[in-house]
Amino acid sequence: MDFYASDAFLTALARDFYRAKSTELKTYGIPGSTAQVRLAEINGKRVVHSGPFYDYVKPLPNPDRETVPDGTVGYVPKVVTSVIALPDEDPTSVVPEMPLDPAPLVLWETFETWDAYLALIRKRSKSLLRTQRQRLRKLVEQFGEPEFVFDNRDIEAFNTCIKWKIQQYRGGHEALESAEAVAMLRGLFEEGHLVLSTLKVGDEYVAFHSGFVWLDDYLALIPAYSPAFAKHGIGKEMLLRMLRHSYEAGHRAFDFLQGAETYKWEFATHVQVIESLGSPPLLGRLRDAAGRSAKQGLVAMSPELFYRVKRMVLGGRRMVASVRGSGRRTGAN
Repeated sequence: MDFYASDAFLTALARDFYRAKSTELKTYGIPGSTAQVRLAEINGKRVVHSGPFYDYVKPLPNPDRETVPDGTVGYVPKVVTSVIALPDEDPTSVVPEMPLDPAPLVLWETFETWDAYLALIRKRSKSLLRTQRQRLRKLVEQFGEPEFVFDNRDIEAFNTCIKWKIQQYRGGHEALESAEAVAMLRGLFEEGHLVLSTLKVGDEYVAFHSGFVWLDDYLALIPAYSPAFAKHGIGKEMLLRMLRHSYEAGHRAFDFLQGAETYKWEFATHVQVIESLGSPPLLGRLRDAAGRSAKQGLVAMSPELFYRVKRMVLGGRRMVASVRGSGRRTGAN
């Protein structure tokens, strides 16, 4: 069972984000599909299949044909339907055009040694590792050897990671600006399911990487780094250390989660194709299609413009919420 179907994640989602009064975890069938999925039903009626950091749903492995699910859900917006191996060169050439962003990952069983994995990276980019070694050497000469910690339990470091990521998006990261979503992450951190990895130079944090660890999988969730160290390639240095730790820890996979950012294709060996299953309500279909079209157009024109518009939209939502909250308080008085 994968992390997004686990008691740990589904309970945290229902409890901290949706603030459910009651939660039941059930197995559901999807009309038109043989897949069965595990989801949370909250407050005795609502089946939850979306939320912050909820990148996808995976069908339960090899369900018994005679096993009857607890119920049926008409629509699940993001389901992993297949996993495709990527070629050593031009990895995106085999990725099908789909409405939803895929989820690249590394399957470590492909490599007998860490050096064998580095050889793959060199095939894709002759300069990536060489440039990073040069940057690291200059960093060490100036500041000393960076200190990497895979599992840092310092809550203040966790708070700094969240703050840096919000600053990076300049107010355009909707999930991290939700108090409920951050409470959910903090709960998973305190329970040990969310791991915060850190990189320090001297006494100063320069990079963070938070992710979920579940069974033999690492799910890379939130990378953040200090802009002051960007010229040293500190974000890529952190990622390389994360990947090496994952390999040496014996993980099955390093999952980059949903998103087609360029850097993911430099490191991934496979990609998870994500599709919607079932029939969405008409209003949902129209909203999703319009949203995808607008996002694709803005990102193609200018990623900076996309995030500028997103910040404006979120700013408007926050203003409306503030006015509503003020009105409720005034009415209460």
